Amino acid sequence: MCLDPGCFHLVHGNEERDLQHITSILPGKTGLRLIDAFGKIEEVAGAIEEIDLLNRRIVIAA
Repeated sequence: MCLDPGCFHLVHGNEERDLQHITSILPGKTGLRLIDAFGKIEEVAGAIEEIDLLNRRIVIAA
């Protein structure tokens, strides 16, 4: 099965954001660390609830 090459979306509550430039998602002390292609690190509170490969979504539970 081939998946659509489009980018993933991060869903956190009612917010949804594009993960076009995110290269890694790592567990952090209080949530997740998003690392982009330029090395910038952003912390996101919560834990991964679901990874939906078909619809290119990563759902975060608060």
